Order: sequence, then structure tokens, then C-alpha cells
Amino acid sequence: MDNGLTMQLLGGFVAGAGVAAVAVYAWIGRRLKLEQSRAVAGEQARQQLMLQITQARKQIEQLQRECHELRLVVRPPRPAPAPAAQPDAAEAARLYAEARLAPAAPPARPDGFRDTVVLKRGE
Repeated sequence: MDNGLTMQLLGGFVAGAGVAAVAVYAWIGRRLKLEQSRAVAGEQARQQLMLQITQARKQIEQLQRECHELRLVVRPPRPAPAPAAQPDAAEAARLYAEARLAPAAPPARPDGFRDTVVLKRGE
């Protein structure tokens, strides 16, 4: 092989590689633009959804306030409970002592049967 043929082969390879690089760059650029437009559309949809959620929460709060106001209008306010009379200290001490001295009642068995007694062997 002579130098002319080698140079033509090398030139053809470089030109082919250049054309292939341009084609790959164009293909990847188009894909990147498509993905970028999808990402922008997704972000816009997310922002729109967040705005709708915020508006819905405000509406819910407003409706809850209105319902509370209507409940107050429909139902009259309850009278305040009368304060409980303070028991005498001596009476409280007597009740406490009686409660401590009184024997505790055995718990009632709900089924009405006697407790089982385990007998020793041989009896």
C-alpha cells in the first residue's frame, strides 16, 4: 500500500466518524429536548396541582368556620355547670377511713361454679 491510499482510507474514516458524530449529536439533542419538555410539563402540572390543593384547603377551612358559626346559631349555648360544693375535711377523712377499713368484697364469679380444688394423689 502506498501513502496515497492510506491517506484516502484515513480521510474517509475521519469523514465517516465526523458524519456519524453529527448524526448522533442531532439524535441525542432531539431526545434531550423531548425529555426537557416533558420535565417542564410535569413541573407545571405539579405546580398547578399544588395550587389547587392550597385552594381546596382554604375552602375547607372556610366551610368549617361557617359550619361552626351555624352550629352556634342553631344550638343555644349551654349553661355553665354549677360549682360542686366542697366537702367538709372531717367528712372526707371519715369517708376515707371507712373505705380503708371496710373489707373488700370477693369478686363475683361470672359462671357460678366453684373453684376447682386439686387433690393430692392417693386421696
